[in-house]
Formats: sequence, C-alpha cells, structure tokens
Amino acid sequence: MSILNNYFFRSNEYISRLYLIVSSLTTFGLITLYSISNDPLSINSSFIRQIIFIIFSLLVFFILSNINVKTIHDNSTLIYIFSFLLCLIPFFLPPVENTYRWIDLGFFYIQPGEYLKCATIILIAKYLSNHQLEVKEGYIVFIPILIAFLSSFLVLNQPDLGTAVIIFAPVLPMMLWAGVNGFTIFLLITPVITIIAASNNLIFNIWGVLMFIIFLFFQGSFLKRVLIYFANIFTGLLFPFFWNDFLNGYQRQRFIDFLNPDLDPMGSSYHIIQSMTAIGSGGLFGKGWGQGSQTQLKFLPVQESDFILSVIAEEFGFFGISVIMFLFFMLIKTLLDIAFKSTDYFSSIVIIGLSSILFSHIFINSAMTIGLMPVKGLPTPFVSAGGSFMLLCFIMLSLINIFSRN
Repeated sequence: MSILNNYFFRSNEYISRLYLIVSSLTTFGLITLYSISNDPLSINSSFIRQIIFIIFSLLVFFILSNINVKTIHDNSTLIYIFSFLLCLIPFFLPPVENTYRWIDLGFFYIQPGEYLKCATIILIAKYLSNHQLEVKEGYIVFIPILIAFLSSFLVLNQPDLGTAVIIFAPVLPMMLWAGVNGFTIFLLITPVITIIAASNNLIFNIWGVLMFIIFLFFQGSFLKRVLIYFANIFTGLLFPFFWNDFLNGYQRQRFIDFLNPDLDPMGSSYHIIQSMTAIGSGGLFGKGWGQGSQTQLKFLPVQESDFILSVIAEEFGFFGISVIMFLFFMLIKTLLDIAFKSTDYFSSIVIIGLSSILFSHIFINSAMTIGLMPVKGLPTPFVSAGGSFMLLCFIMLSLINIFSRN
C-alpha cells in the first residue's frame, strides 16, 4: 500500500494524467496484439511476450523512480559512458540480421542503442544547465552537437539510421528551451536542409532564394553574411557523397520507394502499399476487432510493431486512430505542462528532450504508415510490440516521474 501511495495517490495532477494516458495506450496495444496473434495465449505470441515486457518494464519503473534528481545530474557522464560502452558490445558478437544492434539475452534481444537516447539527453541537459548564463553565446552549441554526433555516429555504424536520427532530434528543442539564440540554431540546420534540397534542382533553387532572404535580416557584417550563405550553398555539392557513400543500398531504396511506390509493388514498396491498403479499407469505424483482411491474412508485414497503427486503422477505423492520436496529443501536452511547471532548469530540459523523443517516434511512425516518409524501423510508443523499446518508454516515464517532483 505504501508503494501505491508513493507512486499514485501522492502524484500531482499531471503525473496522474500521464499514468492514465500510458495505461490507455498500452491497453490499446495489447488489444491489437491479441487480435493479430495466431495463438495469443502461447508463450511465443507477441501478445504474451508484450505482457511480460510490460511487467518487467513496470518493475524497472518502480526501481528507478526512487532515484533523486541530484543523483542523476551528478552521474550524467557515467550514465552516458556506460550506455555508450553497452552499444559497443554488439560489435563483438555475431551479427543479427546482418547488423550489430542487438545483444542476445536468451529469451529476447536487447537493443542498447535505445538507451543511448536517454543517456545523451541527460548529458546534454547537464551541460546546458551548468552553462545557463552562457546560453546566448554561439559557442555553447558545439558541446551538445558533439555529444549527439558521437552517439549518432556509433549507432549509424551498427547500422541504424532511424535511431541515429532520433538521437539528434531532441538536441534543437532542448537548446531552444535552454535559451540558445534561434538564429544560431537555424545556422545549424541549414546545411542539412541544403544537402536534402540538392536532390532536386527546383527545390534547391527555392531554398537558395529563401535562405538569401533570411540572411538579409541577419544582424552581422556583410562579409560574414555572404560567407555563411555561400558556405551553405556549396554544402549542396555534398549531396552525391550523402547519397552514394553515407546511405546504405537498402536506405537509398527506401527513399526511392517513398518517392514512387509503384516502381516495385511486390518488392521493396510492398510494406507501404499494404499499409495504405489496410488504412484505407478501415473506413470510419473499421472492419471490427479481429476482422481486418490485410492483417488477419498477414498481407501487412511487421504489423505487431512498425505498422501497428495500420492494424488499428483497419480494425477500428478512423475513429480508433483518432482516439490513439488524441492520447498521443495529450501525452505530449502533459509532458510540456510538466516542463513548464518545473522549477528546476535541468529537470525541465530533460523532460523537453524526452518529449522530443516520443514525439519523433509518433510523428515518423505515423507518417511512415501512410507513405509520407520512407519506411524506418521506429515503433509506436507504448503501443508497438518490442522489449527494448517498451523498456525505454518506461525508463523515460520513470525519469519524468522523478523530474516532475520539482
């Protein structure tokens, strides 16, 4: 009873709301996994395994929630080093599906790159909070960028482009929240946009004009503005290197499929086409629980994790997806409310970083299922099957519980 008092009855209104949202999402996920499992009560079914993962994750949640903010702040560097070294272990183990992302623990595989996301956020938050009076200086951005780059570079070599992108995603929101100058952040993202825009001449020309207009309002010497502008334009010349040497063959193919799924409908575009077919066939209220043809006949690949939203759309329709999206909206809103109310600078920055990770997963996974983004192996928070990511979600929940005490 004392445990319940500590974690539930003494929680503030935002944490109580957060528990309700997470409980609803995990329940929705379990209902969906039960529907698509051939033998849902088998120990090897995704439904039973997910229940086991949730129970284990809850246990970790209760243990970690007893840690205080100061302990996390003071040991941020050690947490990061431990997580970084953990990601090196798969390189010394036999590859799994031709990648070095996983550690085999017998009953399930663990993906240490997931936990590097949290460790990176905590270390960056510590640096920004310790240099609170210097956030307006331009040089303040280099250390957070360096930390994120080291983490992303490591997981990129596993290879895992999706996790590498997610690791970088919280950096800019965290720096904006900490008070870093907005134009400084704009200068950081312009090279990336320029490289991507260089893939199409029309888009590159439009971006060049837009960037020129923005630089006209930049407060600095004329020479400095000209140098920065042309430096970004010349960055576009790196696109062939980015396409040919930076991306793997299957990653290039995913971009091609994203631009034109009809090129290979029975091959590399199969996932996107089946996902959109499942979503479109659901209609307003869906075909009914366990009645989805694309999902029950197993036309839709990876439906228990990457494409679980497509299953929900087919079986519960637009109404079911609307409920899920409302819960996700309330999840992010609640986290932002907690960050706004926090009286501790370090805590609020960490919560913004964790919110950015969850939002990135929600946004990319949702866009992927309807063909608005290339297919990436990024699951849906608290809904998709998967032990490593479910554990990460509850670790983030425990951190939010800790930092919300301020």
